[in-house]
Formats: sequence, structure tokens, C-alpha cells
Amino acid sequence: MSLPLPTGPALDRPTILAIRLRVIQMYEGLEALFTASTPESLYGQARGMRSVRSMLGRMLDEQAGIIPPENPPAEHAFDLAEHLRRQRTWSYHTFGPGPRSKGVIDHIRKELSEIEANPTDLEEWIDVIILAFDGAARAGHSPEDVIAALVAKQAKNESRQWPDWKSQPTDKAICHIPSASQP
Repeated sequence: MSLPLPTGPALDRPTILAIRLRVIQMYEGLEALFTASTPESLYGQARGMRSVRSMLGRMLDEQAGIIPPENPPAEHAFDLAEHLRRQRTWSYHTFGPGPRSKGVIDHIRKELSEIEANPTDLEEWIDVIILAFDGAARAGHSPEDVIAALVAKQAKNESRQWPDWKSQPTDKAICHIPSASQP
């Protein structure tokens, strides 16, 4: 569902992106307020706000030409930004606020030991991903920042030169070939 912005002078992309960011910040603040209030009755209101925020964000993205207009996603579609917001709220309630960098890193090391013991255990790999997302959130990065960095890093890795994997030991990291323009 694509909802048009009010008619009038066309908004440029930077203006639309600034509006989108403000909408997200506003709804995150309201969601935090409802979540901090804790009564069960308010959790439904926070979930409703997430839906409105997602819809407004998508509408503004479409208007800015970031994503093509399309039918609304199926109810079972996965929204990584929304998941990261939910995870951050749960983590702060469960483990307390603040960076907790050393604690998160210590937990990642423990999970890596479990992966070494059983490299095919998907749940242990997912634990590392969840902890990395938590560490990024606790370092002050928004879900949108994390997603943008994830996409940018993959693109950067894809643009790098890599040695032939067949000539590399399987028990050692395969590192990119440094170039003058891409260290």
C-alpha cells in the first residue's frame, strides 16, 4: 500500500530522509516510554506504534525513491530493523542499559568456543549474530545504521580481491589481498 504525501511542492530526497529519521526517532521514543511503563496493556500499544512507524517509513522511502512502490509485505515478512529494535528493548530490560562491551565480548568468546566444539550447530552461530547486534546497539548504533553498515561491508568485501580459496588452508582465515585503494 502506497500512501501519497500531501500535494504541494515536491519534497527532495534529503528532506524526505530527514522526515523519515524524525518519524523513527519519535516513535522509538514513544515505544520506549510505553515499554518502560511495563504494564502488559501498554505492550500492545507499543506494537501498534511499530506498525505505524514501519508504514510511515516505507511510505517515505517510496517517496524518496529508495525502494520501489509495491504491495505491502506479507504478515510473515521479516523486518530486520524492527527485530533489532525489539531485541534492543529486551536486552536492556534483561541485562541492563549501557555499553557492557566487555560483557558482550566475553559472551561472544564463550559462544565461539561452543561453535569450535560443534561447528554445525546453527543455534550457536545465531548466538554470535545476536550478540554482535546487541553490541552494536549498545555502542549507540541504530537498527538502520546496522543494516546500512551490513550492506556496505558486504559490498566492500565483494569489491575486494581474494586469493584462490583452493590454495588456502581450511583452518586459517582467508584474508583479502590489500591494494593501495582498499586497505
